Amino acid sequence: MKKTRLDALPPDCPPEIAETLRDAPVYDSSCSRTARVYFIDRGDGYYLKKTAPGGLEEEQAMTAVFGRAGLGPRMLAYVRGESDWMLTTRIPGEDCTHFTDRPDLLCGVLAGAFRTLHDEGLSRVEGVSLPDRTAQTLAGAKKGLASGVFRDFLRTDRYGIRTPADARAALENAEGAFRPSCLIHGDACLPNVMIFEERFSGFIDCGAAGYGNRHSDLFWTVWSLAFNLKTDAFEDRFLDAYGRDAFDPDELVTAAAAEAVVE
Repeated sequence: MKKTRLDALPPDCPPEIAETLRDAPVYDSSCSRTARVYFIDRGDGYYLKKTAPGGLEEEQAMTAVFGRAGLGPRMLAYVRGESDWMLTTRIPGEDCTHFTDRPDLLCGVLAGAFRTLHDEGLSRVEGVSLPDRTAQTLAGAKKGLASGVFRDFLRTDRYGIRTPADARAALENAEGAFRPSCLIHGDACLPNVMIFEERFSGFIDCGAAGYGNRHSDLFWTVWSLAFNLKTDAFEDRFLDAYGRDAFDPDELVTAAAAEAVVE
């Protein structure tokens, strides 16, 4: 991630955060049009994120969940005012986009990370209230079908979903069967999974996480692998490593159909 050295923290940084980070080297590492992200080079490092008011409300809550589960950075502070500010620890290593020259390593790390998340996540955060992301996705797909949405960039033709009519048929066929059952990341792509010393070190950007269906994460991971590696050749390698016993190909089709039309 590119980092540009700054003279100081932003002048509007909340005093309770600025005091903690006083005199530490600061770098702008933003890569989004809707957020500013600052790397604070002290100790093992910190990340400070700023958005419009309310923009970090869900992300800070789910980041705290992942931190408590040992699957993401620790939440240190959240301040809401004229802007939202979130301070977290730094996850060691680099994100998966830095390892595209090692696809076998990528597939193994991603498979292990998501299998752990899906199999153990809920037990690690027992008693925590989580948003139902599957219900949200299916509601969004219903709206998208009504308004004619079709996200062809997702290349869902691989799953037999070539038109909105195909998506509708797949969703109707699966009605009632596509249910949430585990903790999911919700934005399962290579930039959001960190690797340190050839091992999974944590998830970042957890704002879309919650209670969901594992096949949603699997669909997005397969798509992100193909997008970043510029080939579909490693889909089976990833799914084999994840474990064919742990997912249903029909539910992967349902996930593809929903994502193709979600509004």
